Order: sequence, then structure tokens, then C-alpha cells
Amino acid sequence: MTTREEQNESRGALRLMAGTVLDAVVAVDGDGVIVEWNAAAERTFGWTRAEAVGRAMGELIVPAQHRQSHYAGMRRFQATGEARVVNRRIEITAVDRSGREFPIELSIVPVASDGDAAFVGFLRDISEGRHAQERLALSEESLRLTTEAAEIGTWDLDLDSEALTWSARTKAMFGIFSDAPCSMDDFYAGLHPADREATTRAFARALDPDERAAYDVQYRTVGKEDGVVRWIAAKGKGLFDEAGRCFRAVGTAMDITARKLEDARDAFMLELSDVLRGGDTEDALREACALMGRYFGVARVGYGQLDPNEGVLDYSICWTDGSTLPLLGRYPARTIGAGIMAMLSLGRTVVIADFLSDPLSDEEEARDTAATLDTRAILVVPFLRAGRLRAIVYLADRPVRQWRPDEIAFMEEVAERTRQVVARGEAEAALRALNATLEARVEARTSELRVAEEALRQAQKMEAIGQLTGGIAHDFNNLLQGVTGGLDLIRMRVSQGRIGELDRFINGAMTSANRATALTHRLLAFARRQPLDPRPVRANPLVASMEDLLRRTLGERVHLELALAHGLWATRCDPHQLESAILNLAINARDAMPEGGKLIIETCNAHLDAAYAARLRDARPGQYVCVAVSDTGTGMDLETVARAFEPFFTTKPIGQGTGLGLSMIYGFARQSDGYARIYSEPGQGTTVKLYLPRSSGDVEDAAELPGEAAARASAAGETVLVVEDEAVVRGLVVEVLSDLGYNVLEAEDGPGGVALLGRGAPSTS
Repeated sequence: MTTREEQNESRGALRLMAGTVLDAVVAVDGDGVIVEWNAAAERTFGWTRAEAVGRAMGELIVPAQHRQSHYAGMRRFQATGEARVVNRRIEITAVDRSGREFPIELSIVPVASDGDAAFVGFLRDISEGRHAQERLALSEESLRLTTEAAEIGTWDLDLDSEALTWSARTKAMFGIFSDAPCSMDDFYAGLHPADREATTRAFARALDPDERAAYDVQYRTVGKEDGVVRWIAAKGKGLFDEAGRCFRAVGTAMDITARKLEDARDAFMLELSDVLRGGDTEDALREACALMGRYFGVARVGYGQLDPNEGVLDYSICWTDGSTLPLLGRYPARTIGAGIMAMLSLGRTVVIADFLSDPLSDEEEARDTAATLDTRAILVVPFLRAGRLRAIVYLADRPVRQWRPDEIAFMEEVAERTRQVVARGEAEAALRALNATLEARVEARTSELRVAEEALRQAQKMEAIGQLTGGIAHDFNNLLQGVTGGLDLIRMRVSQGRIGELDRFINGAMTSANRATALTHRLLAFARRQPLDPRPVRANPLVASMEDLLRRTLGERVHLELALAHGLWATRCDPHQLESAILNLAINARDAMPEGGKLIIETCNAHLDAAYAARLRDARPGQYVCVAVSDTGTGMDLETVARAFEPFFTTKPIGQGTGLGLSMIYGFARQSDGYARIYSEPGQGTTVKLYLPRSSGDVEDAAELPGEAAARASAAGETVLVVEDEAVVRGLVVEVLSDLGYNVLEAEDGPGGVALLGRGAPSTS
């Protein structure tokens, strides 16, 4: 029997021990009644020591759903002395005074003494830790779901153990099965040889304590199991301890193969489009083959034309990477295999990864051809016309090659882009054949075709002359009526003594005569035979000098606005023709604004690069002075704009235009090594731009404005010889020169003029 003193001593020791530990300490006797309850237990469960001691632990802190098991365990202990949960650490739940259930870590040890306590339990509230674990697990799951949704792989390198952890998606980027282990050796071995050095250097910099650089690289991988080349964008960083040692590196990886392919394909298609715009068909196809060969990384690319009558494929265009011979010449179609030809004739693309094992190439002749050409894999796209095979384009490689679906689809798209060029080549070949046939026929019937050609040429000439003379005669008849009618009226008014009315008729006759002169200039401009006097010209002063004339010509309903650029270059052209062109454009603009409007004349410097000049077709790159005439008139539709520069084309009523005004302007621009452009839409007005080449001469020596020469004082007393066979014209010239103070000699023809010169000029003293 234990004495009371011993019991008190035992209780004191237990209480002392309970007060020194940080965990909640709960001691119970053999019946499960609490005999000790420390301060940590008070804080954990909310019951004071006085409230807890003497009460059954099952009723105080064991959750209701676990009490039956608790009591069963106590009964088993009482009956057998067996306690299943002693001497080990377990996690269960408990309840506090408020009824809150929370997780605890419990360790129960038996008490080998004669005191009241049979067991002592050490309890620790682990709810915060459990919550942290749950949050961590939730965070990790969220990260996993996010990276999966974004198709992002993760990687984690423990530098202490050298253990590398890759997500399944990261493993897939290196062609490794998801359940296979991985190491840094797999990482380095999986890098594409061309990217290995740069990637390794970037990773080392990220782990260097002195640099601690961000790991942000793009590299290619070669799949370990599948051999597929992929593009990867990887990011990451090193983790460093307080001593500056890198103990861990973590990051992400993303497969960007599709994006890289799309970028490369876009660039390829742009370059291919530029190539296919070339003028020569064979040159364009040769360049296209070179582009395809480099892009797809094959040994040979080429085109073949099928002659269905002879059953022959004519390989006239071929590119190789230098590792194999080109395929050129005419070969029987059967040499590539009947099965392959049958598929191509149906318009189906032929894809063979290995000639030696593919059932489609299981023909002796086909395999012999492949062996002769050092070819194991091919991709062939057929071109059909009217349901019949006419041509093929092929990719051929020396090793076995598994063609990817995206490669096949893209090759078919590329082939479709070149189809029109192939068709153009066929048309050119057919035209050459037709020409050869025609030449043979012409040779056989030379006399008869020559007669017919001459007759046709004469008929065309007569038709053209008839159209020209009819229009010109009509206009000249109208103009001459204005001149002769005015002169008749002048003579009549003079005989009547009505001198005051002469100015009106003189002005009318002069207007008709000037229009006749302009018509002549237009004809010469159209033929590009007008005599030009090109020289450096400053366009701004020329336009400014025309302002009064233009305002009178346009009338009050049209508002004139000049927008003349500062620092405008000098141009090289005939200033008189430039003035005439501007005046003609202004008159056209006035006629397009019957209700009035605005006319703007602008000047500016313009530099045309090669690409822009090529789009304009008849322009050359270089520096130009631009003179633009814009109106707010009725505008023109596309058909009218397209024909506006054609000679004799006019939208004006008969008798109000010859159709030579714009063609004269176009001829002047082209004869001056420039060009003209029209921009117009119905109801939106019209802009005509003249681009004249920048002068490379002395701009200080720029040409005088039209009329300046006449304004200079004439050299009175000088002698001028006039040679003209038309008496009326000669008389007019002599009269004008005499009025200007010159001594005038006149001759009817050249010999007469020479004779006068031989006699010597009269004295001017």
C-alpha cells in the first residue's frame, strides 16, 4: 500500500514536471479521471486546473464521435493492462471548452509509480501547422493547375543532392516519358548542339553567387525518346543562403515550337511572295526551291512537268544542299513507281518516310530509282489541271524522315502558292511552242502572210490616222473659224469705221489661235516629240508668278490656294511646258467644279525608294520635286482614272475637248524623266501629281520664268535674218522684230538666206 506521504510526493513530482514543459500535460488514473492539468492545458483547452481535475477526460476533451472508443480502451486497460496507444506519437482531434474541434499531436506514456496517475499525456495543438500544410498543398495544387492550363512545365534542382525534379510536361519537352527518372545529364544531353553552349553558360550565370543573373533563355531540344526538335522558353532563378551559397534552382519551361514555326513560316511566305513576283518563271521557281530546301532542311527540291502523251516527267528545275546530285532531265514516269503515280494522278500528296519499308514504294523500279538518286524519304505535291496531272513539286531527303502533319500541310500551302507560277511557265512553254509552229507556217507560206500582214498594217494605220485626223480636223476647224471669223469682223468694222469694237474680236481670234497652238503642243507631247528646253527650274516662283493668270482663268466661284513648301529643291524640266501643264490641270479642275469649289496647288520634296518605285511600275527610285493640283470637284471612277492619260480619251462633249490635255501632261512628265499620277474618287475630288526629277545642276542658275526673257530690253540696232517659206508668217515675224528695234533681213528659203549673209549685214551705225 502506498502511504499518503508517498502519494503526495508523487503528485508533487508530477506537478513539477507538468509545469516545466511547453506542451499541455494531462495525467489520468486507471479509470480515465484527470489527476493533473498544467497551465499549457488550461491555455489549450480553456478549462482551469480546478475545473479539470477530478473529471473524466473523455467527457472534457475527447470529441463525441471518439468517446466510445476512448472508454473501450480504458476498460480494456482495466481488464488486461493493455494500452494500445501508449509510447507512440499519434495525431487525433480534441475539443476545447467552446466545443471547437481541432487537431492535436498526442503522446501517452504509462506512469510506473504507486501514485494516482496511471498515464500522462502530452498534447500539442497542431492546427496552425495543419492549416499551413493545407495551404501549401492548395498552393501547390493551384500552381500545378495553373501551369497545366498554361501548358507550362516546372523544374527544381537541389544542388546539395543534385536531384532534378521535372514535371511531366517538362519531361515531354525533352522527349522523356512522364514516369522516367531524369537528371542534369538528361538536360545537357537533350540540348540541341547549336544551343548547348549558350544555354549552359546562361544557367551557370544564374547559379553564380557574384552574378545571380536571371535565367531567361530560348533553346532547342532533341527528344530523347522521339528525336523531335522542339523550341523551349525557360525561365528561373537560383536560391541562395545567408552565406551566399546557391542551394537550389527553380523555374518554368514552355514549349514555343508552334510560335517559332509560325514566325518562321510567316517570314518564309513573305520571302516566297517576293521571289514569285519575279518576271522570269524559271528563275522564280529556282529561288523558290532554294527557299523550300533551306526551310525544310532537305537534300533536294525540284519541279517536274508531266508530258501525258509520252508518259515522261521533265525535271528542269532542281536545288540541292550540295550533298547529292541534282535531278535534271527527262525520265519515264514509271520510274517513280506505279503506285506513287496513281496517287499523284488522283491529286493526293505522296508522303514516304522510308523507300525501303513503305508499302507505297514496294516496287523494284521505284526503289532502284531511289537508290540511284540517294533518296530515302520524299514528299510530293501534285498539280492537276482539268482533272489531269500536269506537274509535281517534291522534297527529297537522304536519311529516313518522319514527315510531321504540320510539315505536310505547310508544304501543300507552299505548293499552292507556286501553282500560278508553274501555270505561267506552262503557258509560256505553250506560247513558245505555238510561236515555233507559227514560224514554221510562216516559213511555208511566206509570200501570202507577208501580203496579209502588210494589208493589216496599212488598214490599222489608216484607221488610226482616220481617228486622229477626224478629231483634230474637227477641233482645228472650230479654232480656225474663231480666227477667220474674228479677222473678217475686224476688217468689216475697220471699213465701217467702228474701231472701238476691235478689241473684242481681236481677243476672240487670239484665244482661238492660242488654243490651236496648245493643241499642237499636245500632239507633240503625246508623240513625245515636242522640242523641250530642260534646265534647272525653281517651281515655287513659277507657280507664284501664275497666280493672277490662274485666278482669272478659274473665275470667282473657284477659290485658289497655294501651298508652296519651304526649301523646295530645283527641278530639271522645260519651264514653259511646266507652266502649260499647271494651267491645263487648273482648267480641267475648273470644269470639274461647275458649282464652284477649291483648287489647291502644292509643292514638296519627294524621295522614292526602290520598293515604292517598283509598285508604281514606270517610276525610278530617286529624288523628285512634286507639284500637286487638287480640286473638290466631281471626281472620277476607277475606269476613268485608268484611261485618263490615254490620247483622245475625254469625258467632255464633242467640240469641248480633244482628249489630249492629260496625255500631253503625261508625255511632258515622262519626257522630263519624271512621271504623273492621278488620285480620285467620285464625289471626292481629284489630285494630279507631277513628279519631276531633282536638278543636279547649279540651282543659282535656275531658269527664268516664262515671259522674263521677253521682258528684258531688246538689243536695239542688231540685225536678225528671218527665213520662212510661208509669206504670212514671215511677214508677221518681220513686223514684230522691227517693232522691237531690230534690223530685219528676210528670205523665202535657205539658199536665199545664205545669199543675204554672203552679201553681208547692213551697217547699224
